[in-house]
Amino acid sequence: MTICSAYDDTRRMSERPPDLNAFFTDIAIIDQLVDAFLVRRLPRGLSLAGFGVLNHMVRMGQETASPAALARALQVTRGAVTGVLRKLSAEGFITLEPDPNDGRGKKVRLTPGGFAARQAALDATAPLVARFESEMDLAAIRRIHPELRRIREYLDNNRDL
Repeated sequence: MTICSAYDDTRRMSERPPDLNAFFTDIAIIDQLVDAFLVRRLPRGLSLAGFGVLNHMVRMGQETASPAALARALQVTRGAVTGVLRKLSAEGFITLEPDPNDGRGKKVRLTPGGFAARQAALDATAPLVARFESEMDLAAIRRIHPELRRIREYLDNNRDL
C-alpha cells in the first residue's frame, strides 16, 4: 500500500456517514446510566418520573402547567402523568388546582417542597459532577454540547415523524 492509497482510505472513511444507530445507542446508554445514578439519590417520596415533572417545570420556568401539556412534554400518556401527579401531590411537591379557563381541567402548581425536592436531587449528584469535571475534557464537552442541543431540538420539533 502506498502513502497515497492510505490517505485515500482515510479520506473515504471520514466521508462515510456516521453510524447513527451507534450514536443514538450511546445517548440512550448515557441516559440510562444517569437515570440509575439519580434514582439511587432521589429524596424520599420522589420517583424518577416525579423528578422529571419537577425538573421540566423548573427548567422551563413554569410555576403552573396543565397535565396534558406535561404529558406531551415528557412523551407519556395522560394516564401516566396523572398517576405521577397524584403521587407528587400526596408528597406535597405540587398542588392540583382547578383550571380557571377550563371548568373540567386542572393546573399543576409547584410548591416550595417541590422546588426543594428537585434541588435536593440535583445536590445529590454533586459527587458525580465533581468527579466528572475533574476527569473529563470539559473543553470538548463545551464544543459538542451545542450540537447535542441542536439534535435535541431537532428531535423535539419532529416528534411526529
